[in-house]
Amino acid sequence: MNKKTLRIIQKIALMLVSLELIALSINMFFEPSKVAAGGATGIAILLFEGFSIPTALSVFSINIIMLIISYFFLEKITTIKLVFGSFVLPILLFVTPVFDVIKPIFPSVIVGSIIFGIGLAILYTLDMSSGGTTVPPIIIHKHFGVDRYITLFIVDALVCIGNIFVTSWLNFGLAVMSVAISSIVIKLCTIIEEKYLNF
Repeated sequence: MNKKTLRIIQKIALMLVSLELIALSINMFFEPSKVAAGGATGIAILLFEGFSIPTALSVFSINIIMLIISYFFLEKITTIKLVFGSFVLPILLFVTPVFDVIKPIFPSVIVGSIIFGIGLAILYTLDMSSGGTTVPPIIIHKHFGVDRYITLFIVDALVCIGNIFVTSWLNFGLAVMSVAISSIVIKLCTIIEEKYLNF
């Protein structure tokens, strides 16, 4: 096996690990706690709580819509990078059991946020994405020059606000806390990767 093939296999394996970490955080921490902390998965949790639509189905539907939009408004290479995560994450959400690992909601959201942050950090390190709401910020940045993190923050904020109407103010506060924790974890993982690792 040559180095190029080995590197591709390693990248796919890491992508699967990262997407499974995200699926675990959703199915074992956020969904049982009824906390929607941004992104397509957050929207899916709101839809599940409001209309009993399975999260895997919602995430898959959102990802497909975003892929179609990406195809028309972004470069082909960007759309290709979105395909893997867009299809694999809903599958992992479907096959990963949904149960409450940690009963108290506060520590559950903290642990879930850390796991979610690690999963996203690995994806970012690989220059890949889980699809979903990461697409609009890329499009807006390309056509209007607005920083992607600003648009993503706005999207996540709107999802967090959705907790107020679907679940409770407490869940809204926990969702905001979750976004903050995940962001810190991503930053720490990025620093560690830059200093000690090389994917």
